[in-house]
Amino acid sequence: MEFEFRKDFISGQATIKTEMDHEAFATWLEMEGQSIDWIEVLLIEIELLQHRKATEYKLAGSEFDLLLTNAEAQVTNHRLMEEREDEELDDNLSFYNAEIEACCGLEDFKNLIESWLEFIS
Repeated sequence: MEFEFRKDFISGQATIKTEMDHEAFATWLEMEGQSIDWIEVLLIEIELLQHRKATEYKLAGSEFDLLLTNAEAQVTNHRLMEEREDEELDDNLSFYNAEIEACCGLEDFKNLIESWLEFIS
């Protein structure tokens, strides 16, 4: 996964730009991941999964849910997914899915989170 971090030095807000398939990770991280303590706890959970001391980890956020397994990470916008169940989206709107749901390997996700922690520290 490719990403680039930026910081607004007036507000102190860190932002991230990702490739189109992973935009939901960027939005999720900007919304939920501004606290160093929060990120450190998440990294502990990733370590537990990698060492097979846990099989999955779920984290419900204000807009997105995170699901981690031993193999992958998935983030899903829970409010938009509820609306989507009511009416199916046209296949031509698949780009929209990238804003509400994204998936990647656990190792790539860990790299993203460690890099983010280093950037905001």
